[in-house]
Amino acid sequence: MSWWTNYPWRMVQTNFREIDMADVDAEKFAQDLADFGATVVTLNAGGILASYPSELPFHTVSSYLTGSSLKEMVEACHAKGIKVIARMDFSKIPYAVYEQHPDWAFITAEGKIIEQNGFVQTCQNSEYQQEKVIGILEELLSTHPFDGVYCNMSGFIATDYDEKIHGFCTCENCRKGFKAATGMDVPAKMDMRDPAMMRYMGYQSAVGAKLRAKMNKAIKAIDPEIALDKVDYLRTESHTAIGEPVWVYSASSNSRITSGAARTLVSDNASVDFMGFRYRESSVSPGVLELRQWQNLANSGSTSIYIMGRLDNHRDKAVFAGTKDVFRFHKKHEDIISGLSSAAEVLLVSKSRQGRYDPEQYGWVRVLTASHIPFDEVRANGVSEAALAGKKVVILADAMDLNDEKTALIDVFAKKGGIVISSGDSGVRGKADTLKCLGVAKATGKTKTKSTVFTVKKDEEQLFAKSSVSPVIAAGDEVTQAEFAEGIVKYLNTEPEPRLGPPEVCYPTEVTEDPGVTVYAYGSGKGIFIPWKCGSFYHAEGYTNTLNFMQDVLYSLAGLKNMAPDMHPTVELVYSRKEGKKVISLINGSGYFGNSFFEPVEMHDIVLEIPGTYDSAEALNGGTATLTVGESVTEVHLDVLKHFEMIVLKEC
Repeated sequence: MSWWTNYPWRMVQTNFREIDMADVDAEKFAQDLADFGATVVTLNAGGILASYPSELPFHTVSSYLTGSSLKEMVEACHAKGIKVIARMDFSKIPYAVYEQHPDWAFITAEGKIIEQNGFVQTCQNSEYQQEKVIGILEELLSTHPFDGVYCNMSGFIATDYDEKIHGFCTCENCRKGFKAATGMDVPAKMDMRDPAMMRYMGYQSAVGAKLRAKMNKAIKAIDPEIALDKVDYLRTESHTAIGEPVWVYSASSNSRITSGAARTLVSDNASVDFMGFRYRESSVSPGVLELRQWQNLANSGSTSIYIMGRLDNHRDKAVFAGTKDVFRFHKKHEDIISGLSSAAEVLLVSKSRQGRYDPEQYGWVRVLTASHIPFDEVRANGVSEAALAGKKVVILADAMDLNDEKTALIDVFAKKGGIVISSGDSGVRGKADTLKCLGVAKATGKTKTKSTVFTVKKDEEQLFAKSSVSPVIAAGDEVTQAEFAEGIVKYLNTEPEPRLGPPEVCYPTEVTEDPGVTVYAYGSGKGIFIPWKCGSFYHAEGYTNTLNFMQDVLYSLAGLKNMAPDMHPTVELVYSRKEGKKVISLINGSGYFGNSFFEPVEMHDIVLEIPGTYDSAEALNGGTATLTVGESVTEVHLDVLKHFEMIVLKEC
């Protein structure tokens, strides 16, 4: 068993500036980490600048190596029981190295290099990344006893630090490689309508995967117990950057997607303490860092903080106290946290290829969280038998890039009794019968909408109980038109595009039977098709009637239960299992207000409705839990919830 398997992962990533090596003291560095509660540290080692006396002519050695040596730092950490991961960054080289090797550079469509502050972006197809990088790794890892390797900014980086997008690399290596692989020319610009673009993105992914495999082979040849990012663990980030919308469930979502239901892959979701590239030494609000650490812990069993510089010379330490609290709890309860797996019966599937923002996924995450329905997450390309195992409901959040293999798995899931909910373009793009369980015979097109609404019919009021209170449901910007299979059941009517003004003439003049949602019996299960992006509309606007509609779909059509009907919707509930136990984690998100994070409001007298019967309940973070055991459901009573609580239920 490798060291990272079920390891109590409390990561501190110290992203050194070159000056931080000038006066670093190895013993103090290690002691600071130990006092913080860290069990893993990521430490700058090489790539852009070497933090050790490299003998390779193309590996520029930092001029600030006057403090303790890199090797002394690694050894001092080991003496404190702390694993050390080497941070490498091969995305750039100093300009002087570029001048000697101009063919190593990323070349834009205009034939230019990308250069900032004396460093030039490299291409993943270049000799540097394909060959010289292996030499750097072999030199470093044969002389320094690192436990792992993390490669920052790996891939074909198309942006710079000003966040300007430069498009695809068009260097000679890329042109020749893509032509040989596909017979096509490299696209001149990022245009989704260009058929070559998707092929080029796929080609780049394949190049990256082959390089990662090559790196892993070289690393494991030195020592099979050296972990590699994207192979043995996966590092992601939850950050709060200037100009970007806040995503309050970033850490939970990242951790769920990485670790999976069985939590077999270590999730290192780094909670970034600074405000993006513009303000690297200014910390974000303490509340957001602590909230994200609790989210990491509950959803993957790992915790992780990412800072610039060292712990001792970090100028803004405002976020440290909250993270230390989470680290202390993690350390105290390692035996429970380690090896937890998800007990959720719902799987949320989102797009494989994503930018930093996916409103349909975010909307469903918000609704499921507010409804206290535990769930796992996976990208469309991660749908598998293992991901579907133990699930009762699968939600496809505009997962438009499901391929034939994935849709076949989902159809089998439904045929065997599962429930599939699809919103947006999930399973209805391409061939008419892409996802058979939905009962969509043919998607005939999309209608742009501005004021179209769906309405609850009189005979639907009991089924759509929440929506019937506010029975006029806004449809958002677009509705899919479809032809349906025989046996489809349609719900809600459509009132298309009433006039916008003047108000005297603003009323519906037409009602159609075009549905707002359909249900199709398929084998022992069923498919629920929502022909509009309800998640995106809810995430953008936050209206109660959209929430009501989505909850009616979840509760009435899919038969799911709210495990804490009276608990405040800002409290996140995570449902886990371990060896005769169920573990309930409650994360108090009530401190989030607008785009700010404050102390959460204490919650009192919480009642959870947990399926099954249990002998005992123990709250681990200051609360008191008691049980009222029923025939098939146990009520768990918690007296108080502050920031976080973890309740361990012992099964009968």
